[in-house]
Amino acid sequence: MKTPLLIYGAGGLGRELLSLVHALENFEVIGFLDDHIPRDTTVKGITVLGGAEVLRSFEKPINVVLAFGDPAMKAAKAVSIPHNLVRYPQIIHPRAILQDSSSIKIGPGSVLCAGVVLTTDIVIGDHTLINLNCTVGHDSRIGSFCSLMPGVHVSGEVLISNEVLIGAGATILNQLEIGAKAKIGMGSVVIRNVDAGLMVAGVPAQPMVSRPHPKFQS
Repeated sequence: MKTPLLIYGAGGLGRELLSLVHALENFEVIGFLDDHIPRDTTVKGITVLGGAEVLRSFEKPINVVLAFGDPAMKAAKAVSIPHNLVRYPQIIHPRAILQDSSSIKIGPGSVLCAGVVLTTDIVIGDHTLINLNCTVGHDSRIGSFCSLMPGVHVSGEVLISNEVLIGAGATILNQLEIGAKAKIGMGSVVIRNVDAGLMVAGVPAQPMVSRPHPKFQS
């Protein structure tokens, strides 16, 4: 018998996670939760049950996966849900490869999509999304509430702090540190450390400079 699972977020990522869960033998999606889509809306044949208040209707904690690509939104939602109402299982696609699984630690609520390759001695925090065809090299550490978009390549001995967003196709070279809440633009090649809260992009990645709107220029 499959374990019931709710997906919190019925947008594009939620639909992708639904298709991922369809490939698993141990979970069955019984509904979406969403704070903005009307209750009883059907998404891909699955009913939107309501928002967080629905969690109180279950007699015991229910399994939930958070479908938010934005790290800050994901972290805020996890904090807002009382822990006694939910369980956050790991969601790992059968075509994800953990080469040395005994040396890899993955936190609750984290998602590994198809084509992901983790090599050896890797730690992944809680509620971190590693999307399609990403690779993570030896001795790397990825914090909680991070989102790695499709095709990201993390080299060996990289330290990524919490709530980091890495755009599709970005590459992070060996032995670098990415500070909390940093953002890496899609297709970027990161060759030096990135400070907390900084947004970088380009080849090589450089800090993004905020430019004033023309109407406010003197």
